[in-house]
Order: sequence, then C-alpha cells, then structure tokens
Amino acid sequence: MSKYEIMIIVDPKADLALAQKLLKEVFGKNVEKAQKLERTELAYKINNAQHAQYLLAEVQSEPSLIAEFTRKANIVKEIWRYLVLNLDTERGYGKEFKNVGKNKVDPRVTKNPKGDIPLSEEPKKRVYKTVKTPTSKE
Repeated sequence: MSKYEIMIIVDPKADLALAQKLLKEVFGKNVEKAQKLERTELAYKINNAQHAQYLLAEVQSEPSLIAEFTRKANIVKEIWRYLVLNLDTERGYGKEFKNVGKNKVDPRVTKNPKGDIPLSEEPKKRVYKTVKTPTSKE
C-alpha cells in the first residue's frame, strides 16, 4: 500500500462533508487525515465562482482505490478539481532539507536583506557597452 495526498477543491456553496463522505466511502479507515483548509480566492474562475473550499487528505491505499476515487469524484458535481500525489514515488516529498553551513540554514530559503527574493535567485546585473560602428557615406 502506498501513501497518497489528495487535494480537493469543492464548490463554496456545497458542504465539505460531501467530499469527506466520498473519502470515507472509497478508502474507509485508511484515511489518516482529512483537513479543511480555508476558503480561498481562486486565481481564475471555476464555474463562474471566484472562491472555493479546499480539503487536504492523506490516505494509505492501493492504486485500484485511487482509480475508484477519481471515477466517483468526476461524477460529483460539487467537486470541481482534485489532485492526487503518490508520496512514495514523488520526488522531494517526505524528505527534509539538509542542514547546511555554519548557521545551519538552507541557502535555498535564505532571504535577501533587500527583499523577499532568495539569494540564489537574485537577478544578475547586465552590463551594456556602447560600440561605435563605421558610418557609410554615399
């Protein structure tokens, strides 16, 4: 059995118990955690709605049950979107950052004192040189 993380986007007018009921129906007692996240403004409209509810669940299951979940989630109109990640095979999940350097801070998350851009992603300054070109006379 593999460990999965499922993010479900639900209609804001619907009850989240509908999505939780679907999780219990498909996975039974294998639902380790089902957490309601806050109601959030969407980046783009889905079904002419600007807001949606989010549900994050962690499940231990067989791949056949994931297929059953996707089939049933596509039927329910109140579930707009879902994302299923296999935490066992997905790169980067479940691993902690290594403690690096004297201050034991990961350089990927160190912030620039001038702003919120990480030092590793700071834009490079461009140097422009003026070049004289010979002019042609006619």
